[in-house]
Amino acid sequence: MKAAAVTAVILVFGVLIGLQVDDVREGYVENQLRESTLSTQSLIVTREYLDESSRNYCKVVQDRIPEISDQNTQIGQDLQSFAGKSISNNEDYKQLRREYYVSQLRLYNLLKDYKQRCGEEATLIMFFFDDSAASTRQGSALTKYYREANNNSHIFSFNLDTGDSEVLNVLRSDYNVEGGPTVVVNGNQTFRQYNSFRELRSSIDVNKSVS
Repeated sequence: MKAAAVTAVILVFGVLIGLQVDDVREGYVENQLRESTLSTQSLIVTREYLDESSRNYCKVVQDRIPEISDQNTQIGQDLQSFAGKSISNNEDYKQLRREYYVSQLRLYNLLKDYKQRCGEEATLIMFFFDDSAASTRQGSALTKYYREANNNSHIFSFNLDTGDSEVLNVLRSDYNVEGGPTVVVNGNQTFRQYNSFRELRSSIDVNKSVS
């Protein structure tokens, strides 16, 4: 009886610890997302304020984009790392993911405007993935592309297994995304199957030179 009671206490304690850890994870991502969203919104407001002064606007965005982009990437990695844990079934977590995708699209639009207005050569990449091995390999190839070939690229990742995001649904329809991995570069170049690092670099570089 004592052994059973001790086992029960340990199980309950383990569940409580697990719930606390989930709360910490959720709170951490929520704070990071709030900060990233505020930074992006600040740049959008700044763009509107400095609308008549492209030089000032380009300088402000140029200084702030690296930090915001890195922060956005880290939030996505954190959300994905939590996906297989108990927190992923939490409605608050799902809400965080939806808010993250809104933040992703907002940042994408900001960078797109920055490219056109300031003449920057940034490469904007949307990566749609699922739980397949091909998607995992594609993610690794994209990371290598960013680190070794083009660190002026910005990668926006979307998990196709998230079915309750209006942003994701719109993007899937707009780019006719049927499964992962799918990679869309600068809105006009689409890869619908796995492409190695070398294939990515060659294809993207050719497209850049043509455009």
